[in-house]
Amino acid sequence: MSSETVQAAADQANREGRLHPSQRKMVLNAGFSMAVVWIILFAAAAVLAPIGIGVSSDELRNLNAVKADLGAPQVSYWSMNWPVYLLTALFLALAVLPARIIWRRLAEVRSGKLEVVRGWTYDYGHVHKAPSGGQHAMYMYEVTERMTFTYFVVQGKSHRLDYDLRQRVLGNRTNAAILTPRSKILVNVVAA
Repeated sequence: MSSETVQAAADQANREGRLHPSQRKMVLNAGFSMAVVWIILFAAAAVLAPIGIGVSSDELRNLNAVKADLGAPQVSYWSMNWPVYLLTALFLALAVLPARIIWRRLAEVRSGKLEVVRGWTYDYGHVHKAPSGGQHAMYMYEVTERMTFTYFVVQGKSHRLDYDLRQRVLGNRTNAAILTPRSKILVNVVAA
């Protein structure tokens, strides 16, 4: 199928509030991939911390043998390793945030439901500073930050438009912004 046919099918599905299969990569994007990487890193750190920096049973046995020869009190395994297990718990707690991102994005792709926000799109044109919100529910502006970027603001959340989406969004007309319900990722903009 041609890209125009796929885009027309995606537009129709989006108008009905459904995610088209070709748009899954917009929800499972680089942010999703980075969250997966962070989960792997935190899990590996949680597993390897006790192995790498913890006091092993053999080391503890040797330490207690030396303490017994000196007449000092024996030490337990937990008294020597509690900081390591606290560090392990910290790594597992830090893995919760990326896990929530992954879970939310997968749930959005699985449900396939989208939020459609219709309204007049006010076009500020090229500006030197981002316009203050509150005046319009949906607006767009272009600003130069080393390069020229176009931003599309829906319900107070700003989205940087890529080249393909920028060609489709026209200001000063009624548009329908298609967003994921939980993450508020801009999937598409169609003429309403």
